[in-house]
Amino acid sequence: MDKWKDIKERLNHLHGSVELLADGHTLSMIKVHDGKKIFVRVYVDGCVDFKWTKTEDGKPVHAQGRFWRPLKRAAYPKKAYPSLKRIYGKKEADRMVAPRVIGVVPDFGTEGAAVSHLKRHFPDLEIKADGVAS
Repeated sequence: MDKWKDIKERLNHLHGSVELLADGHTLSMIKVHDGKKIFVRVYVDGCVDFKWTKTEDGKPVHAQGRFWRPLKRAAYPKKAYPSLKRIYGKKEADRMVAPRVIGVVPDFGTEGAAVSHLKRHFPDLEIKADGVAS
């Protein structure tokens, strides 16, 4: 079975988990809920430290932040574009409503999104031998 499908399978139900090895770090992915929504949280080496959320020029400052989801936001909403264009001009208005990475967060909306991120950035990761689905 493909390792990516295996990871998705293990995260398919609530509180499903899987442990992975990537770039010398142990990743623990657990499907959790906060009462309103269900998401996949990624723990790096067993913890989540929110100082890892910082970015510079769209890249995480700390190495552990590479495993998390980039959070993109625009300075202004798209509905403000016409007035921004009149005030600042087209080029500056385009820059102001374009989303850019402002940080990284340890939560992914679905297991597919988490697997897609890891597949794109860490194609050589391994499933930890003792990581069993809960």
